Amino acid sequence: MISFTRVSTDEEMTAALAGGLADVLSAGDVVLLEGDLGAGKTTFTRALAEALGVKPGHVSSPTFIIVNVYPVTTMVRGIARLVHVDAYRVTSDEDLEPLGWDQLFDPQTKQAAGDAVALVEWPGNISRALPDVRACVQVRIAATGMQSRSFSVTLPDAVAARPLAGLLAERPPARCPKSKRWTKPTAATYPFVDKRAQDSDLFGWLTDSYTVPAPRKED
Repeated sequence: MISFTRVSTDEEMTAALAGGLADVLSAGDVVLLEGDLGAGKTTFTRALAEALGVKPGHVSSPTFIIVNVYPVTTMVRGIARLVHVDAYRVTSDEDLEPLGWDQLFDPQTKQAAGDAVALVEWPGNISRALPDVRACVQVRIAATGMQSRSFSVTLPDAVAARPLAGLLAERPPARCPKSKRWTKPTAATYPFVDKRAQDSDLFGWLTDSYTVPAPRKED
């Protein structure tokens, strides 16, 4: 199990963090998303969904219908769907039966069924219908300012053992030195947002076009 905390200063940085998390998820995973009303759960969910391959603009808060299922445009790591659950208004596990819960979550393991990743808001309201928290990815969001948010993330052992999990835990999102866009922790070109920005920076060094704060000495 790996736990870490990141403080995000804006939505773009939050999207970079969500993109890093998306890179370590696989089909069957359940993400428990907690935070007070207005903490930014929907913003994080949209960023995670887009990073997984859900078309931008498709994600909305499912508060009144409880469950939304979004298709992923290109299957990666077995993921073809994102199941988004908002249990804020759920008062009993019996409320889940009419939703076809047994088609969304495996009845034996309670993990996301088949080719899906599940993200659950207000998971405490339906804890008996979900896997043990120690088997889930846990994300807790807390407002620390008008725009800033604190993200406390815990990866279960199965997820923590995956190739990019260590990078997600060790690196914060970084501001790309060239484009000034936020770079996700798992990017192969980190801290550069992409290969083009990385090559541009290298070209600057090779052509001696960088400026230095003091005159060079011959020695």
